[in-house]
Amino acid sequence: MNKKLVAAALGLAFAAPVFADSSNVTLYGRIHQAVEHNTRDVENANPSSAGNGTNIADYSSRLGVRGVEDLGGGLSAIFAYEFGVDTDNVASGAANAAGPLSTRHAYLGVKSSFGTVVVGSQDGGNDSQAPLYNQASAYTFNVNNNAGQLTVVNGNDAVINRVQRVSNSIGYANTIAGVKISARHALGGADAGAGQTASAENNVRETSVAADYTIGALTFGGGYTRVEATDALTKANPVAVAGALLGSDLNLKSQIQFGAKYNFGAFQLAGLMGQSKYYGTRDSDTDIAISGLLPLNANSGLQAMYAQADSGRTTTTALVAPALFPVQGGAATAETENTQVQLSYYYDFSKRTRSYVGFNRTTRETNGGGAVVTETDDDSFVVGLRHNF
Repeated sequence: MNKKLVAAALGLAFAAPVFADSSNVTLYGRIHQAVEHNTRDVENANPSSAGNGTNIADYSSRLGVRGVEDLGGGLSAIFAYEFGVDTDNVASGAANAAGPLSTRHAYLGVKSSFGTVVVGSQDGGNDSQAPLYNQASAYTFNVNNNAGQLTVVNGNDAVINRVQRVSNSIGYANTIAGVKISARHALGGADAGAGQTASAENNVRETSVAADYTIGALTFGGGYTRVEATDALTKANPVAVAGALLGSDLNLKSQIQFGAKYNFGAFQLAGLMGQSKYYGTRDSDTDIAISGLLPLNANSGLQAMYAQADSGRTTTTALVAPALFPVQGGAATAETENTQVQLSYYYDFSKRTRSYVGFNRTTRETNGGGAVVTETDDDSFVVGLRHNF
């Protein structure tokens, strides 16, 4: 009997490394900081310039852990948990209510020849992607991976706005017959706070899908997002349930986009066009972007981009507030034309370390419904350094 127990113990001891080798856990992260000089020039304002200043800013630094375990039969389990790390402000309390760490994404899923399925909080960095956000980013070149003042999609001062990060979501990704597919369905219900009643998670839900196809040097694709606000109050007055709807605009109803890029060898050219529709009385928005990437050698290159967005008029004052619609100017019946022009240069010291310098101008011409048109120019000059590990 003792011999059998010893044999069993030795068997388990030798088997343990086999099970350990079947899983792979990786710690990774990014430190990304920049020195930026920002200037705002408001037409007909006194003084005309505001917000001038130079500062050191953190550009979406992060720390994460991800892993994969072979389950056999071509099936693998995958997971990830990524924190946002604020390297510019690690104070706690009122100075930084979120503290030095904040969740960027957290998900668990499976991967096989049938595709990848993940469940949890998702963004553009996970295994299933953020369909419209990742697609828009692929068709608009920039130098610093969508963070900071040189961002072209969903940034601090960008005119191309797409939903990136959502919670309570299911994502799917696969390549079928050469077509790269990404889909995501998110339930938008909120947990109950003190003295509040929780909303059902299917009261607000968002479904997104995108597909891309490559033929030689040409890549093209399209995407669609639909937000279903099943609660009658939400549809009638989105501001009354601020924060329940997903995306950068609280009453977003649908979004569609098309993009293409072509590699000429010496340089790459890309274009993007999209349209957003809304609940309530706000008109639809249309945006376009044209960008190019010119490699100078294996380690350096130039990027240029022009983007424009016509933001529709809101005719009901109850649906407008500066904190909710900053892009539209926060004025009743405001209609804004936004343009963004950017030029930058990058130099890669290695595959993990990139330096860059760039200039971005975003111009907003706001028509408040009368004869007065206000033009605001936001200029940013940025020198940045990013290291992945």
